[in-house]
Amino acid sequence: MNRRLPALVVVVLVPLVLLALFPLGVISRGSTGTTPTFAAQGSPTLPFVPKAQFVTSTWFCGGVPNTTDASGGTVTVVNPADAPMQGRLTVFSDASGVAPAEQPFEVPARAHLTTALSKVQRTGNYLSAMVEITGGGGFVEQTAVTKVGNAVSACSNSTSGDWYFADNYTLNGSKEDLVITNPFPDDAILDFTFASNDGTRRPQNLQGFPVSAHSIAVISEANLPKDEAVLAVTIHASRGRVIAARAQTYQGERSGYSLTLGAPSLSSDWSFPDGEAGPDVAFERYSIYNPTDSDVTVTTNMWGVAQGSFVGYRTDTIQAGNVLSFTTRDFGQVPKGRHGMTFSTEGDASIVVEQGITRKAGDAFVTSVVIGAPQVFEGYSRWSMAVGTDQAVANVLIVMNLDSVAGTVTVKTLGAGGEVAVKGLEKVKLAKAGITAIAIPNTPGVLGSPLVVESSQRIIVQRLLPRGAGLRGRTAALALPG
Repeated sequence: MNRRLPALVVVVLVPLVLLALFPLGVISRGSTGTTPTFAAQGSPTLPFVPKAQFVTSTWFCGGVPNTTDASGGTVTVVNPADAPMQGRLTVFSDASGVAPAEQPFEVPARAHLTTALSKVQRTGNYLSAMVEITGGGGFVEQTAVTKVGNAVSACSNSTSGDWYFADNYTLNGSKEDLVITNPFPDDAILDFTFASNDGTRRPQNLQGFPVSAHSIAVISEANLPKDEAVLAVTIHASRGRVIAARAQTYQGERSGYSLTLGAPSLSSDWSFPDGEAGPDVAFERYSIYNPTDSDVTVTTNMWGVAQGSFVGYRTDTIQAGNVLSFTTRDFGQVPKGRHGMTFSTEGDASIVVEQGITRKAGDAFVTSVVIGAPQVFEGYSRWSMAVGTDQAVANVLIVMNLDSVAGTVTVKTLGAGGEVAVKGLEKVKLAKAGITAIAIPNTPGVLGSPLVVESSQRIIVQRLLPRGAGLRGRTAALALPG
């Protein structure tokens, strides 16, 4: 393992050196869009596609289940370059005393490679991956596969000493696991803080919590506050840096499965493309978490809705260390159709916002939970996805126009000839400050392939992917900017 230690050091130190580089493409919401470039590796934040040249670029995935009920998961590596890509996949386990398993890989030019983690590491209830790409480039996502639905999540370009979750749900017997990966050769020490309507808690058994080197630690619902519809979490490393993900299996008013990365940094702005009012939506809930030591005022705006007499606007004060949750029903009679949502604070980055939306799925309901796009993502007119849809269905891509100027969107696939526009999706109209839902057609080379969305304006892109295993309904996943 020592031969790879320099690469890990680069991953930890380079983000601190380049802290100021990452947000340079960010433009205020009122400005018109510019042509963005891929971000350089920067401070720990949400995942993005790196462009800068490094000896090795490393991606860390949140983890997937690996149990006897046919649950499992995969990691997909995309190579958009004109030459083959080499790298190394390391898979960690939550089983005590089990060493990481390693496997080299190669991805042909303009291709993608999907690997089942259980083929590399066979032991453990949870497995997580570290993907090291020689020479940099490429991007990585994971897919968790379960009997109650699949969940796609982008991997992170960096570890972090702090992670935040705003929408945890332990009501009605719902199950939740916090999945913590320590990919480094030294133990990490963590402190957990929980915030709910009852106040803030710091359980003694979760203070100074050790996570062994090269391993996964799982905090199950047995150690979490019970029967909470609104629960936020801060994970702080007093020593080391980790990756933190959350797996949830819902019961009661929520149904389905989600597995997502937490937020490794706070933001002053968060954007959500996928809101909807209509008979198929049971609940659309937003949870705003303020883990700082000061109260913060948050302004919420509903996006892409013809105003008229409807007021899609509210202002809330979130007390220090507290979480606030509301549904769109609190706005009154929301006009039918699609809308987006933005959350803004005055001053420094101080909040994390997550959305939980429950929709009809045949005769049942399914819930998807997604973190918003932070302020540093607002300057991008190009978004990439390692995992596309394997079914030709409507409303796969939800695109939010951040500019008050109408534009167009082009959807592309990545194939042997490079990026190719999907027939019929070359110039999809994008209303000013509006929301556009795009269906993916049954076109050769499109289904099951990575996707790229480019626009003439600044946009946010989210996916609504089929749940898999013949299940009705969708699972939500933010795309990667760049």
